[in-house]
Amino acid sequence: MLHLSDSSPRQASGALTKTSGFLDGFSHTLQPYIGCQFGCEYCYVKGLLVHRFHKPKLEWGAYVHPRTGIAEKLRKELQRFARKKELDRLAIYMSSATDPYQAAERKWRLSRACLNVFYEYRPGLLVLQTRSPFVRDDFGPLSKLGDGAWLNFTLETDSDDVRKAITPYCPSITQRIETLKLAKDAGVNVQITVSPCLPYSSVERFGALLLHYSDRIVVDTFPSGDGQNGKRTERTQIPSLFEQNRWHDWDSETEARQLFDWLTEFGDKPIGWSKQGFGELAKLTQN
Repeated sequence: MLHLSDSSPRQASGALTKTSGFLDGFSHTLQPYIGCQFGCEYCYVKGLLVHRFHKPKLEWGAYVHPRTGIAEKLRKELQRFARKKELDRLAIYMSSATDPYQAAERKWRLSRACLNVFYEYRPGLLVLQTRSPFVRDDFGPLSKLGDGAWLNFTLETDSDDVRKAITPYCPSITQRIETLKLAKDAGVNVQITVSPCLPYSSVERFGALLLHYSDRIVVDTFPSGDGQNGKRTERTQIPSLFEQNRWHDWDSETEARQLFDWLTEFGDKPIGWSKQGFGELAKLTQN
């Protein structure tokens, strides 16, 4: 992890935020934390005003603010939807601007508190997005939510050398595969998101791994997924990292398309591409 310069709590003013754009099909997002210790270089949040206006100014990954009281805010908001008999219409993405199971969760347990609230007031869909092995702490509560709850687990590559070069503060590939195995054993619905698709060993090896541990798969790229057709990624260190490591062009989608095509041909489960792929689960649940 990056050294945290600021981990002070912030009182949550609300819980659910209406969403649009890339998460088309979802009704709301939920962020238990502000900031993210994983500090991924390619993360879109790094370029947002909400990050640049952080006071004091800190680099992305150097601060995490637990949003204390968020579970209580969530309960009140879900109660209002319940009174209107609109819980089934909710498709909630947790989270789009932080990882709900970064190390801070082991101390604050805000994501767990929110899961317990969702057990009281069940939305039509809850998608839990993470790359952290700490999510295994809550496989029990997550599985109890049934078909309306999904673990969206990020696995951009099967190469730990690539992982170390691009996202050095993120969990290892071995840890993530073990987490996926435990999720499968626990009966959790799993969608693996290859987002963004980074250089991998071979299409057959990586593809077989993805198929073995998932119920659904989404493949994404920098140009298709960064929200600005690659322009946002171009302003990061990603282009130079790809050049230094003599990988393919960072903005090429060839390898990702090869993986997508192989999964589509040899897989027996839904395979999605970028924005449409992320939204298909929400639309399927709402139909």
